[in-house]
Amino acid sequence: MIYEAFFFRISAQVVGKVVGWFHHFFKVFVSSIPPGLKPGKMANALKVLFWLHKTKANKQGLAPLILRISYNRTKAEKATGFYVHPKDWNPSKQRVKGEKPIAIQVNSWLDYGTARLGDLFRDAVHKQEVHLPSIINLLFAKPVDDPTLLNTIQEHNIAMLERTGHDFSFSTYEKYVFTYNKLQAFITHHYKQKDIYLRDLNTRFIIEFDHYLRTVDKNQHNTAVKYCLNLKKVINLAVLQGKLSVNPFKNYKTVYKDTPQVYLEGHEVTLIENARLCKSNHMLVRDLFIFQCFTGLAYTDLINLKYADITVDGQQRRWIIKPRQKSGITSTIPLLPPVEDLIRRYTIVSNKAGCIFPHYSIQKYNQYLGEIGDLIGLKKKLSSHVGRRTFGNLALSRGISINVISKILGHSNTLITQRVYAITTQNIITSELVKW
Repeated sequence: MIYEAFFFRISAQVVGKVVGWFHHFFKVFVSSIPPGLKPGKMANALKVLFWLHKTKANKQGLAPLILRISYNRTKAEKATGFYVHPKDWNPSKQRVKGEKPIAIQVNSWLDYGTARLGDLFRDAVHKQEVHLPSIINLLFAKPVDDPTLLNTIQEHNIAMLERTGHDFSFSTYEKYVFTYNKLQAFITHHYKQKDIYLRDLNTRFIIEFDHYLRTVDKNQHNTAVKYCLNLKKVINLAVLQGKLSVNPFKNYKTVYKDTPQVYLEGHEVTLIENARLCKSNHMLVRDLFIFQCFTGLAYTDLINLKYADITVDGQQRRWIIKPRQKSGITSTIPLLPPVEDLIRRYTIVSNKAGCIFPHYSIQKYNQYLGEIGDLIGLKKKLSSHVGRRTFGNLALSRGISINVISKILGHSNTLITQRVYAITTQNIITSELVKW
């Protein structure tokens, strides 16, 4: 009996200490819970009430249904957008009476709204940022769709089109339209879907796009590089707009390769000048191309050339002084006799915009140039760039310095001129070796 009493006394002391410890830790745990989430207060933490604003009833007698939320002696209200007849509203049950479709719709939203408000309130309490108007606004906020790649490029292109003629040329805008078309075809071909979310983009995407451009779409290296670089530029802009936190293509590197540049020799230019052409479109395109060969103007600058761009110096020599649409750098071009002749011939047919020459789109222009090349048996493929490069070659072969050629072409530095346009031909090398 003595042992039993002693054991009972020890057991009671242990149990008492355990209960005391538990009570202490429970108080500490409860005190650490943010206000509004403590046991026993959850039901009263955020009060939700729906009521009819009967004084605002419309001609049909329907009153707007208002949501009111209350917490810590503050409240916020907002109209739900629903209208209910007072006789159909049960204020105690917070429900619309009956089984009509509108009653089912409103009651379903009331259930959703109440549950959603609970979630939003708990999030706000956890962050210790309880602001009732913000909670209500989040409830009624329209869901924002995740941005997609094609939609992002389309928005970019629309903005670029609005700036065409200001700080972008139409040809630059077209390059991004072609990029959009290539990506649309690639996504359909490779992913069998209409678009892709920006959040799903990764380095593998642009690698596979590059592969598609070269294999399926049959593009040359530099063309594939151009489309990939255009894509990276659009995604960089998406990062600046906050649609992405980082460019998923930032580690993808691709560069242009130096390729043999096509240009014409003097006798080939003469061949085109003297060619007998029957179609009016061929004759116009031939004249525009010859103008490029003797001025070095890019096609977009040529078709926008106006009489106001022509000035006369103190010695009565005429010049084209015009900023390039692509870069804004001013080109200073002397008017050579073939150029003066073309300007005189087209004076009477200049268009309403005040431009000297009528013209076609760049696509049609290059197409007709190709047809002219075929008609005269020229093996080189003609394009607008060939005319500009031909000027650089002809000028260099006549002893004009690279600095002067760079100024005429409107380049920012002579390195661009040396790399792209002024080609050192075999004839030039031979004439220089004679000096030795």
